[in-house]
Amino acid sequence: MSDNFQLSEQANGQFRPVSEILLALRFLTRLPIPFASTVDPVPLASAMRMFGVAGAGIGALNGLFLWGISYLHLPGMIGAVLSVGFGLFLTGALHEDGLADCADGLFGGKTRERRLEIMRDSRIGTYGACALVLALLIRVEAYQALAAYPPWQMIAILAATAAFSRAMVVDMMWATRPARPDGLSAYAGRPSRNAGLFAIVSGGALAVLAGWPTAPIVGVQAMLVALLITGLIRRLATRLVGGQTGDVCGAVQVLVEIGMLMTFLASIH
Repeated sequence: MSDNFQLSEQANGQFRPVSEILLALRFLTRLPIPFASTVDPVPLASAMRMFGVAGAGIGALNGLFLWGISYLHLPGMIGAVLSVGFGLFLTGALHEDGLADCADGLFGGKTRERRLEIMRDSRIGTYGACALVLALLIRVEAYQALAAYPPWQMIAILAATAAFSRAMVVDMMWATRPARPDGLSAYAGRPSRNAGLFAIVSGGALAVLAGWPTAPIVGVQAMLVALLITGLIRRLATRLVGGQTGDVCGAVQVLVEIGMLMTFLASIH
């Protein structure tokens, strides 16, 4: 997300896919999105319906990078590390930052107020550092395993997991109240049910296609794992801090993507 990113306050029910996909990409990545400042602005809450589509693009770019770097004949671990680093560059580690803050806050504080205070602190503590290291290690190992898959399937799996994990962020923001009235999550606005359904259906379609034709059911299994992880985080965050925050949503994206990757890798050989 760019430093000068601003949210539009103008809300309406129109469906403007071009404006929405540009805004979604501008929010979720560090890419220089052309015309993002000149097209008809839409509120971020409306653009969230395109989070799954934007996520598919992010995942596909990551897959193309992983495929391309294989031609350098580097050791598999180095190629996987570079590919994970490329993904972090694309997104500015937006969701990983949320995972670290969420881990520190939920497990480092004793009261709701203290947990929210820790989550707002930009410094990373022990829980956050451990969560980041574990998440990155698992992702590197997953990328190394994916590099042995046919290129089309590798790209499809990364696109599907990136898409559906971001759709779960939209679901979290739609179905869970904000934990505080002044955070990024509350400021961004609450997406509509239709926006959440659009994100889930578009991301879910990619998940099913990623397993086709080798194991079509694995896409459904991966989505069930994603729903389970999202539900567990929703319940934990609601109990400990009273709802979702931007950091909680970031944690959802990272953990859901990892869970889906593990499901695909366990089921497709």
